[in-house]
Amino acid sequence: MRRCKMLRFVRPFYLLLLLLIPLYLWFQVKRKADAKLALPANRLALMMEFAPRFSLGEWLYPALRTLSYFFLIIALAGPQWGYATRDYRKKGVDIVISMDVSGSMLALDFLPKNRLRAAVDIAKDFVSRRPNDRFSLVAFSEYAITASPLTYDHAAIMNALDKLDVNREASGTAIGMGLAKGVARLKDSEAESKIVILITDGVNNSGEIDPISAAQMAAALDIKVYPIGVGSGGVVPFPFMDSLGRTRNVPTLIELDMDMLHRIAKITGTGKAARATDSAGLREIMKELDLMQRTEISAKLNYRWVEHFTLFLALGLFFLGLEIVLRALILPVFPE
Repeated sequence: MRRCKMLRFVRPFYLLLLLLIPLYLWFQVKRKADAKLALPANRLALMMEFAPRFSLGEWLYPALRTLSYFFLIIALAGPQWGYATRDYRKKGVDIVISMDVSGSMLALDFLPKNRLRAAVDIAKDFVSRRPNDRFSLVAFSEYAITASPLTYDHAAIMNALDKLDVNREASGTAIGMGLAKGVARLKDSEAESKIVILITDGVNNSGEIDPISAAQMAAALDIKVYPIGVGSGGVVPFPFMDSLGRTRNVPTLIELDMDMLHRIAKITGTGKAARATDSAGLREIMKELDLMQRTEISAKLNYRWVEHFTLFLALGLFFLGLEIVLRALILPVFPE
């Protein structure tokens, strides 16, 4: 819910009278000029000799009268202001990004970056385009951890993504555990839509929960899973450090089980898994996913108006009374 200050006029047509104020000022200037021209030359010279060169009243009284007219016209227009309450209703989406951080994500077929850094950059772009959704981040290799719980704090999600790093000591890839951890983050969610984006480049060969069982858990909880397989497949350049401490890119065979990812998608009702062989392909997949899962926002405005006629009436009468007092007692203008 958001509150914002509003202003309106009950009788706005009276505001047209404000156009008469410039006409009044023009008439004042013209009247003074005509008065000076009407004086005989000898009388004008005599009066100018004794009159002050500058009269404060010549500009002060028109200014006071102008302010008086302005506030009185505003009062006639019926000014009202107060607070309008805007209630937002979100049909939000809770999203878990479950990211593979096993050693194979170091592969360099997504040059100039490795698979993990390319996936992180595109995930950050995806998060930035969905300001109304909650996100969580799960990282998995031979086990799965929650890098960030569900939150609207997108800066925290971005920071968690930046901190992801490949687990070089992992001896396997537990895709089922990564998916199950994402499902666990969403099981208590009350969002209209709950999804897990599962990003992996390998084969499930570790963990206590297999990917199909995890997918069945997701389906039972009405959680949709969008599996994305990353990697060009087959032999790809992979960085190895030789005995001299030098890093060399060695062609390496890395397998990707797309059949298993397709089964996960089918079980959770999302069709088929997607395959990204480069950064551009992965970015397009995430854009399509962004379009498929949109957050609906509706807003309702509730107005509470407060009348402020008396304030402007008082200001108008104040400046009119001030002019009258000054003319009578303190600053008579010359000539009038």
